[in-house]
Amino acid sequence: MSLKTKSLRVVVDGSNFATEGRSVPSWAQLNEAVEAFKVEYPKAEVIVVVDASFEHRIAASERPAFNEALTNGDVTTPPAGAVGRGDGFILTIADRIDGVILSNDSFQEFQNDYRWLFDENRLIGGKPVRGVGWIFTPRIPVRATKAQAPVKKLAVALPGGAKPSVGTTLTPVKVAKKAVKAAAKKADAKPAKKAPKKVEAKPVKKPIKAVKKVAASVGEAPVVMRRGRQPVNPETEFALFRAAYRIGQRVEGEVTAFTSHGAVVKVALKGSKTMECYAPTASLAKPAPARARDVVKRGDIRNFKLVSVDAERRIAELSLP
Repeated sequence: MSLKTKSLRVVVDGSNFATEGRSVPSWAQLNEAVEAFKVEYPKAEVIVVVDASFEHRIAASERPAFNEALTNGDVTTPPAGAVGRGDGFILTIADRIDGVILSNDSFQEFQNDYRWLFDENRLIGGKPVRGVGWIFTPRIPVRATKAQAPVKKLAVALPGGAKPSVGTTLTPVKVAKKAVKAAAKKADAKPAKKAPKKVEAKPVKKPIKAVKKVAASVGEAPVVMRRGRQPVNPETEFALFRAAYRIGQRVEGEVTAFTSHGAVVKVALKGSKTMECYAPTASLAKPAPARARDVVKRGDIRNFKLVSVDAERRIAELSLP
C-alpha cells in the first residue's frame, strides 16, 4: 500500500517549513505547505508545532490569523522551558503516537534517543518548486558526526567525599587512586624533607597601554535587533512613537509576552494606537537574569528607558533603568 493512501499521523515542524527558503518565518507559507500536504496525503491527520517565539518573528499583519489558529487548536507551541525546545517537543509527540515527522531538519542532537528517525517513511521533507508547487518526499536524516555525539561523564573523587563546585579541579577516580598509592609508597621509602624557604619575587611593573574605547553611535540598533529585516510595527505607529520619544527618555509600557532572549513591551500612543517594543534580558537587570520573566511579569506596567530605535524594522529597544 502506498504511503499516500495510508492513514497517517503527521507532526509538522512548522517553524522549519515557515522559514524554508526565507530568512524570517511566514505564517502564509506554512499554511500553504500544510494545505498542499493534505491534498497529496488525504488520509493524514496533521499536528502543526511551532516555536514559542514564532508569533514575534512573523509579520505583524499575520499575527491575528496565527493567534486565531492557536486559540482554535490548529497549531500548538511547546511549554515554557521545555527541554530540547521545539525539536524535542516535536519528537516527543511523534514518538508517543508512532507518527511521521514533516521536516527538512535532521534532528542530529536527538538521534541517539530516537533511533526510529532512520526507519523507512518516518521522516518526510518538502520544498516549493517554482511553477510546480510543493513537492514532498521521504528522506533519511543526515547522521550526526562523532564530534556531535554525547560525551560520557567521568566519575570524580574529592577528599572527604565533598561535592565538586564551580572552579574545583576534578580528577578521574582511577587516576586519583593511583596517585594516592604512589604517594604512599614514596612516603614510606624516603623521610620527609623540609620544604625550602620561598623567596618572594618582586612584582614587575608592566607598562599600561591606553585602551581606546569605541563609542557606539547614539540610537544605533544593537545586534539582537538586526536578526531579521522585516518591519515589526506599521509606519503610522512607528512615526507617532518617534515623534513622542527621544533616545534616553522614560517610556511607560506594558509587558505582553516573552521571547527566548527578552520581553515584548507594548507602549500606548495617541489615538488609542500602540507600538510593540523589545526589552532584551541583558537590559532588565545587573547581573543579567537567566530569563526575562524572572524580572518582569506579563501584565506589568513599568517605566522603561528608550535605548535605541531601528527604523528599518520599525522597532525600539528598551531597558529598565
